[in-house]
Formats: sequence, C-alpha cells, structure tokens
Amino acid sequence: MAAAFIGVDWGTSNGRFLLVDPDGACLGERSAPGIKRLDGPDAIEATAFDALTGWPDVPVVMAGTVGANIGWQYAPYVRTPAAAGIMAAHALRFTARGRHFVILPGVDTIRTDGQPDIMRGEETQIFGALADETGLVCLPGTHCKWVQIEDGTITAFHSTMTGELIELIGLHSIMLSPKRAPVATGGPVFDAAVAAIRDSAAGIELLLFTTRTRQVTGLMAADDADNYLTGLCIGGDIRSALALNPDARSVTIVGSPALTGLYATTLAAFGIPSRQIDGQSAVLGGLTRAYQEIFA
Repeated sequence: MAAAFIGVDWGTSNGRFLLVDPDGACLGERSAPGIKRLDGPDAIEATAFDALTGWPDVPVVMAGTVGANIGWQYAPYVRTPAAAGIMAAHALRFTARGRHFVILPGVDTIRTDGQPDIMRGEETQIFGALADETGLVCLPGTHCKWVQIEDGTITAFHSTMTGELIELIGLHSIMLSPKRAPVATGGPVFDAAVAAIRDSAAGIELLLFTTRTRQVTGLMAADDADNYLTGLCIGGDIRSALALNPDARSVTIVGSPALTGLYATTLAAFGIPSRQIDGQSAVLGGLTRAYQEIFA
C-alpha cells in the first residue's frame, strides 16, 4: 500500500522516522541522533532530510523535542486540559525544501503545588494508546511523566528526573565502580531496594548513599549495584507519585518493555496493579491520529 505520511518521534536521546500507510501500518523505519546531539536548527534540518532521502513526498508529522526551544522550529505548548483535537489544531505547519512538515505542540500545566511542568512526545503516546480512557498513566524514561487523563484528555501531570538521575549518579558519582550508565534487569537486589524505600520514612537523598555503603561493607556485590541503585530511584519515583495520587487503584505504563516491566514490578510491591503498553506502538498510533486530525 502507498504511504500516506511520514511520522517522526524525535526526542532528546534519539529519533525515529516512520513511513506510514493510510491505515497506520508502518512500511519502513529509519533512525536519527537525538536532538541533544545536534548543533542547532540547521543541523537538525540536515539530519531530517538525510533520514527522508528516497522516501515519497508525503506530509511529515513530527512530535517530541524537535518542536522545543532547542529543536528545529518551536511549536508552543498547549495548556491542560489538552485533548487530541486541540493539539492538532495548534500544530505548527511549515515548508522546508519543498516538503510539508507539521510539528505537534507539547503540553504544559500548573501543578497543584503551583509549579509549572511540561511534556513533549509523551502526549502523542497517550493519544495513540488511550483514546477514551480515564486514569493514571506512567510514561517512564529520561524524565518520567505521571499523567491524569479523563476520557482521553490530559488534565494534569508531573515530571520526575528518574532516568536522568540514575544515569548521572552512575556516570558521575562514586556509587558505581567502575563508573557507568546503570543497566538494571530486576531480581532480588532490585526488589530489596524497592522494599527499602517503600518501608522507610527516609527520603531518597538519604537512601542513595547506601548503594555505596552496602558494597564497601560487603553486604552487596559491585555487580549488583546497578539493580540496587535503579530500584531505589524507581521506588522513590513511585512512592512520590502515589502520595500525589492517593486515589489511584491501578496504573497504565507506556514505554519500552524492559523499563515498563521494572515499573510494573515496583508498583506491585506497593500493592498497585498495572498494565503495560509498548511505547513504539503507542507513538505510531498517536502520529497516525494526528495525521488524520490534520489532513483528513
């Protein structure tokens, strides 16, 4: 079947270019460096056209950091409550090198504590996977999002730096030796870390140092430190989220299966059931929905 559009999920860490048919099926996929690895709008434009080489001249619908103030062109935020139709109506349209592009806006909010918060890209996953649902959604990643939706509309959310915090501690502190970006697989040590923060009145800032002290005192092998550090951080993330959402009886987790699995395990330790949705399928659905809203 002929392609209808090209969907692009271009975040801080990586980019995915998807050739999509009218029914939302992916006909081809290419990758690109994340926005943080590219030096300004000109480099982003050149990278985009490299990725598009040889593909048909159909509309390009983009979501993520590509529309941020560090991206290609700025697509302003839409304030909550934000529905899919509103997002499509506020999309930024432009032409470059004769091609038609659309960049979807992000979402911003004022939290109940009076602080501002923002997201870009996660809203596209929500609109693709949870069109008419109500409940609490977790989208783990570099900056984890905890989102309240009502009938598929984003009504409130908060962000945590869980993924970035884990990486920064691993690479730039003495918690891991040798220093490295942690890779967690779950298991007994991960579960022990989750239990430690679940059952303690202490904050994450006090418990984090036990990643080192348990190794120094021989209570934990150095090879287990990745799982312990990650368990503490995810456990702290979930403990805070549940305190802010005390009425939550279940959580939908959207993201990569390896990461959603860790969050599901941790939620279960807190007594909260969950279901997992693959993030790549969700973003394809969201980009397809945006294309249909804008070009139908």
